[in-house]
Amino acid sequence: MDEITAVRRLWAEVPEARDENLRESRTALLVAARAPRPPWWVPQTARTGMRIALAGGVAAVLTTGVLVAEVGPADHTGSVQVGGLLAAPPANARELLERAARTAAAEPELRPRPGQYVHVEMRTTGYVTMEDAGIQVSGVEERWIPAGGTGPWLMRERQTGSAPVPGVPLPSPSPRFGNTTEDTLTETPSCPSADTASASRMATWPLDEAWLRRRIKTEAAKYTAVPEHLRFWGAVETFVRDSVFRPSLTAALFRIAAGVDGITMVPDAVDAAGRHGIGVTMKEDYTRTELIFDKSTYRYLGERTVATRDRTRSFTTRPLSRADIDRIVRDLVARGADPKGLRRDIERDRKPRKVTTHTPKGAVIDSRAVIGVDVAQALPPLAPHPSRVKVPC
Repeated sequence: MDEITAVRRLWAEVPEARDENLRESRTALLVAARAPRPPWWVPQTARTGMRIALAGGVAAVLTTGVLVAEVGPADHTGSVQVGGLLAAPPANARELLERAARTAAAEPELRPRPGQYVHVEMRTTGYVTMEDAGIQVSGVEERWIPAGGTGPWLMRERQTGSAPVPGVPLPSPSPRFGNTTEDTLTETPSCPSADTASASRMATWPLDEAWLRRRIKTEAAKYTAVPEHLRFWGAVETFVRDSVFRPSLTAALFRIAAGVDGITMVPDAVDAAGRHGIGVTMKEDYTRTELIFDKSTYRYLGERTVATRDRTRSFTTRPLSRADIDRIVRDLVARGADPKGLRRDIERDRKPRKVTTHTPKGAVIDSRAVIGVDVAQALPPLAPHPSRVKVPC
């Protein structure tokens, strides 16, 4: 397959590398790597650019390993219960978030000892567009977050399959999926900047809501390409996703989210694991991003971004710089690509081109479902050819 063409096209519309945004770009690259000589394609970038970005050229992150127990306090029947919740359904999004905050606050806190890790497992789905074709890709994502927020942390991903999107032709040839595990090991600095946000740092954040609001505003200010009324909400969504290992922090974030103007309730929302729940969202341009909760217990299930109308975009790809080429060659060779002719092929494919992509109404652009959270004694053995990221001071 033409890996270099795939990488260059992937690079076109990807924002600067961030630790927590744009998983679609990573998914698109991995899909293309499994399809021999795919047609023109580019990833469908997220509505705010707040998901995982391409880290240093090619960022393959996250996958699977161990199935863990679902989180949430349970009674003797196995169902999650929270004392004091009203029997009637929530009247609005604010009331739903307040109930979700009470549910999260009632969950037991994990108390990992030094040297241990919090292990989070999620199911994932994402939409990959290839010109007029598209496909829904599913997978498993895991994270190992060090106790106390210091030390290396691991993200792992495995793609598990694909499904057609109604009304959209499948790519030809169809992508193939194996059992390949992609690991990214991140070394956290001993002197992180004050505004650095990551799951490992969030392990030590205070629960003071005034402090958290200031922290959310700091994060939201980074998203200058996002409409102002969505920036705060988008930052809250990001922090909720990354704080699932710490229920008390998640509860505080839900209470803050309940005060955001413009949020509405979604009667039925389906997470990446296929569970139906009730959602909270805010109106965006052509998408709807939902926080999804269990309809009876209000336990947080996950999130998803859904296209609310058809969208066709045309843009011209930008040429790769010399630094881009060096990073791509280094990363692909580290992942086992054949170095013969690699740089020559990239140099030959640097010219900008016009690309058109289509996202149909109803496509799930990005989705995560929390399956379980537990404590691990150590990091698992790394997959072959892992990515290694060192965060500078």
